[in-house]
Amino acid sequence: MTSPPPALAVLRAWLEYPTSGGPTVSADGRWLSFVSNSGGLPQAWGVPIEGGPRHLLYDARENVSRVIAAPTGSNLLLSLDRGGDEHWQLFLRDSNASDVARPVRPLTEDPQHIHEPGAWRDGSRFVFASNRRDVRFFDVHEVNVADGATRLVRQEDALVSIVAAEPDRLLLSRAITNLDSNLLLLEGERELVLTPHTGELTVWSADLLDGSVIAGANPDREFAALLRYKPGGSPELLREFDGDVEVVKCDPAGSRVAYGVNREGRSELHVLDLRSNEDRVVDTPGAGVATTFAWIPRSESFVFDFSSPTTGWEVWRCDLPAGTVRPLTRSPARMPGPTVEPTLHAFRAEDGLRVPYWEHAPDPAKERGTLVLVHGGPEGQARPFFGHGIVSFLVSEGWRVIEPNVRGSTGYGRTYVHLDDVRRRMDSVRDLRDLVRALEAEGRARPGRVGVFGGSYGGFMVLAAIATYPNLFGAAAEFFGIANFVTFLEKTGPWRRKVREPEYGSLELDREFLESISPIHHVERIVTPLLVAHGVNDVRVPFVEAEQIVEALRARSIPVEFLRYDNEGHGFLRLENQVDSFGRTVEFFTRYLPPA
Repeated sequence: MTSPPPALAVLRAWLEYPTSGGPTVSADGRWLSFVSNSGGLPQAWGVPIEGGPRHLLYDARENVSRVIAAPTGSNLLLSLDRGGDEHWQLFLRDSNASDVARPVRPLTEDPQHIHEPGAWRDGSRFVFASNRRDVRFFDVHEVNVADGATRLVRQEDALVSIVAAEPDRLLLSRAITNLDSNLLLLEGERELVLTPHTGELTVWSADLLDGSVIAGANPDREFAALLRYKPGGSPELLREFDGDVEVVKCDPAGSRVAYGVNREGRSELHVLDLRSNEDRVVDTPGAGVATTFAWIPRSESFVFDFSSPTTGWEVWRCDLPAGTVRPLTRSPARMPGPTVEPTLHAFRAEDGLRVPYWEHAPDPAKERGTLVLVHGGPEGQARPFFGHGIVSFLVSEGWRVIEPNVRGSTGYGRTYVHLDDVRRRMDSVRDLRDLVRALEAEGRARPGRVGVFGGSYGGFMVLAAIATYPNLFGAAAEFFGIANFVTFLEKTGPWRRKVREPEYGSLELDREFLESISPIHHVERIVTPLLVAHGVNDVRVPFVEAEQIVEALRARSIPVEFLRYDNEGHGFLRLENQVDSFGRTVEFFTRYLPPA
């Protein structure tokens, strides 16, 4: 058997390095469950809360998105899809059992529709949202896990998600746009809108607490603050920062709130004692990002996942009042190579706007070129994540990786995130041109020898950049990106279109403009060699987007490489597909951007 090229073997080692996140703790406080890609695909894993070897809970052989432990008993809810199609189905598992062969029981069996996991009411009732009645909308359902009986709790002609639940109360989020929503509190048949507002209100996270709701939200302010909402009253300001409160989790005892603040991309962790009003900053393993918190029942401890380029992506335990932090899911292998903490910089765009970016700098003795990685969203943000190791691999191979937060990114306030809306869409593409000019002026890039890549909306940014500024980049790669805004909006999941149009523009009012900025209508300007990768089961950016751009460029004999994955959706989750797509992308950039 022929050995893989050394660089490809190293890349595989980086992609095989496990990530662990989405922690949940059993009702007895003995078991931690989480999602990890150890073994090549996100699956449900468990580990004793006091430490010990991890074990696979269930060999699903499909993507597991979430695991949620019941507040009583030992039930564990798992959500799975098939081939990345995001049509989540719900399964039941005993969290205390370490036997991987122990069967799981399906709670939903309708693969044509989505069953978005919500929350446990108690140890036997789980609530979820589903579009089984009408694919455009999500209703609230409750399943009794003892007998599998499901009942309709609430019909909604909207995009609704379940935020939190108690035996007699439900907290829902009803989306108006991707950045505007209302919190709804349901008590039996009684509905209370907690967040009536005009304009826009973004709620990043919320949780139920002792008759009230604690939320990270931004009413009448630039950044989301920590607020307490009580039925019939105005929100009470608990804490606010020059950054968004983005993760909130309340202690079941009702005395503390663990929350995270986005500080220009880095997570700052806090615990607020509601009795004493003392607010403590929790030490973190480094500069990185926390996404999920879970309290350990009947203790003064909570767990959180934390991702950074130098520590990987693991689940950690914080013990109060000492504030000590220790890992619970330390990966079984060392990282395949040295890691570098990225540094935060900024440049001035043509119109004077300050635009931040992260720089991952290689060893100067190995430097071979510069690659710009554009995040998706568009309301996303480049942050110091570990991800799946592709950036760490590129840096180890000598590539300087630049991750910009062009206008329209989250994390920099309400004003900044709307600077690319609809008719201002191409201003964010111009930011990429101004970034490259700044990098060249500072000696971080050489003219004509910069590559660009990105996924989803970042894929659109790649295509728009090489169509608008034909000689800016020497090579480009786009993963599951938008080539044609009209066909994208026509064919994206019907539940998504209504909440996406306020950002992109509507087909009824803005069709001509959307056509004018779609890269598919400017292929005659594209001269940059391009790699395109897309999953057939993508429900967000349909596969036809890739087919259109590839066909148009091949008709003009522009160098284009097309990677098709039949068992993937919006994002590549299977190890073999990651190795293939990223390996061929690295080879592509190496071919078209050889060292000087």
